[in-house]
Amino acid sequence: MDKIWKPTGKKSDKLIIIHDNYIYKGSPDDRIMNRLTVETEEAKNEILKSLYRIPFHYVQKVVNQRGIHYIKFFLGKDSEEEVFVEDETVKDEIFEYLKSEFSSFRYTSKIPDAFTYVRPKIIGIVVLTAIFLWASYFAIQMEQGYEYGAARGITGIAIGLGTLGIVKLLIGYIVILGLTIFSLVKKLETRSQIQTLKR
Repeated sequence: MDKIWKPTGKKSDKLIIIHDNYIYKGSPDDRIMNRLTVETEEAKNEILKSLYRIPFHYVQKVVNQRGIHYIKFFLGKDSEEEVFVEDETVKDEIFEYLKSEFSSFRYTSKIPDAFTYVRPKIIGIVVLTAIFLWASYFAIQMEQGYEYGAARGITGIAIGLGTLGIVKLLIGYIVILGLTIFSLVKKLETRSQIQTLKR
């Protein structure tokens, strides 16, 4: 086998192997782990069969972010896998080895700017606020006696939320906004160097 790591840590994959253009990962039982010292083809095959494998040719991008306990593999438009490694030194060692294996990939290393890093959260807040304002308009109209029929799409959602009344809407908005802002702050705390290999 080309390269083997046995990371420690509760959330780490117990065994990571790079062999024959595949990345193998998993947490096999002790019997399988003990076979690592056996140099037979049978032992090697048993070990590899017990692990999840990622073919090199599926990999489109590899991301290693400092402080995040996994290396992320993007395998296609909507498919991704993580290799969990809590020890930052071991994680960096694995990424460096991958960098040599994926030598044709473009390598970048940067700390993302704050806005780019939390942009999805900010967009979420803007959308949430727009829906709240729209639903509030309907709620105020309904409290003044206006009646609205059934509507489809986003308008139907806004009218449906408007039936809750302005007080319940405001409470719901404040709670969801508070959770979203808390999530945004936590996300900002994880902003750190991101190393990327891209096909």
